[in-house]
Amino acid sequence: MKKVLQLIFIVIGLTSCKAQEVDGIWMSYNNRIIEEGKLTTSRDEGIIIDFDKQAMGKITADSMLQVKIDYTKSKILFSADSLNIDFKVFGKDSIEIDFERNMIHVFRPLNLKHKLEVDKNDIVQFLTKNEFQEINEDLSLKFRNELHFYSTMAGDKNDQRFLESRIDTNGYWSIEELKGNFFLIFAIEEIGEQNIYQITELTNCRMTLEPMQEYGYWIKNLTELKTCL
Repeated sequence: MKKVLQLIFIVIGLTSCKAQEVDGIWMSYNNRIIEEGKLTTSRDEGIIIDFDKQAMGKITADSMLQVKIDYTKSKILFSADSLNIDFKVFGKDSIEIDFERNMIHVFRPLNLKHKLEVDKNDIVQFLTKNEFQEINEDLSLKFRNELHFYSTMAGDKNDQRFLESRIDTNGYWSIEELKGNFFLIFAIEEIGEQNIYQITELTNCRMTLEPMQEYGYWIKNLTELKTCL
């Protein structure tokens, strides 16, 4: 009887470890502040974990860092500097990691089944060459082609461009690509938080969006940018 119980516990343990194994590409967004009032790192979303290739990076960066994912110990190991971090898996819906920045990074699996038959330049042209209907009575967006001064900060060159709104002319925006899927990231204020959307469809007069992260009073459940009725 004792051996039978031991076997049952071993099987339960193996099942639990197996349940920790996830696949695909996950990204952090809608992160949670641990303690209000304490210093946090702003605009720290968009971290990518590729569980299939065992790599980490940011959606705004071209390169990924190779890591080792230990599912039995729920750890991500960085061989370059002997660093390791713990992660917690909640079913197949979310993974939480505390990078010790007074914020819990919440990772969710990306749906990469919205490949578009366009390239990044096509999307940039669509946004910069068109005028869009107002999002609400208080907000309109103008996507400019000029690079924002954030694009060269800290020597990290990227494609952030100026975004004009009735709120601030120093907002910024960028288009990020992942396996033929495209994401629109923008902030309507220079010091504002980022809004993140997956572009699911693009026609001559409309861009269809899947909201992932939205902040503040000005934008809620933005699902499309339209140039015409």
